[in-house]
Amino acid sequence: MTNDFSILIADDNEINLWLLREQLEHWTMNITLAKDGREAWQLLQQQRYDVIFLDVNMPFLSGFDVAENLRGTENYNRQTPTIAVTAHAQNQQKERAIEAGFNECLVKPIRLYQLEQLLARWRQHDAVDAKYYAGQILRKAQHNRQLSQSLMVKLFAQLPGLIVDIEQALDSRLPQQAWEFNHKLHGTICFYDFADCLAVVESLQTALEQADVELARWHFSALKIKLNWLLDNQDQVLRCLAEDDVKL
Repeated sequence: MTNDFSILIADDNEINLWLLREQLEHWTMNITLAKDGREAWQLLQQQRYDVIFLDVNMPFLSGFDVAENLRGTENYNRQTPTIAVTAHAQNQQKERAIEAGFNECLVKPIRLYQLEQLLARWRQHDAVDAKYYAGQILRKAQHNRQLSQSLMVKLFAQLPGLIVDIEQALDSRLPQQAWEFNHKLHGTICFYDFADCLAVVESLQTALEQADVELARWHFSALKIKLNWLLDNQDQVLRCLAEDDVKL
């Protein structure tokens, strides 16, 4: 057990809240509880968490509302892995969770092995922001700022096409073709050493290898959130490199 990563759990059912906390305490004691969506949203605006669990059906603000607020506004947790918790396993519920910006969906009752797998995929020790990406490429380029900028510009030019290629292959239900495009993306992300993106790319790769198109869509939705954030903030990343804001 450790306290080096933080978790927020929001659920209006006291028993469910207690049970999930008890399960997650196998990995960390740094757990904050919220009794409804409104309280969760207030807490999320005050500090960053490493992982967020939101029951989708809560009063005042539903889990869907909170997730949409997280992804649609500037806040500490815009990129934080966010997990939908629901009692319903219908595809419609999962699709709505994807649209709201959730990274994954857990159906009650939740098992310990599911939480272990989930935390292995999504646990992050460092805040992911423009300085994080700039710092990673600086290490790769041995602190050569000019080379780092050139590499980032190349990545920014390449990402939109790969996103479109993977999405079109998934829409056409061609998992092998999507796998080939994602394999290319995997090599790129490995080169740049962006660990947060790599975890999602590898989850997508596994789903495609199993020809599970629905699961692949799920992971691709999470991947798009990360890659689009990176593209939306490319000026900030390049500015970090140009202005010596990042040190090794």
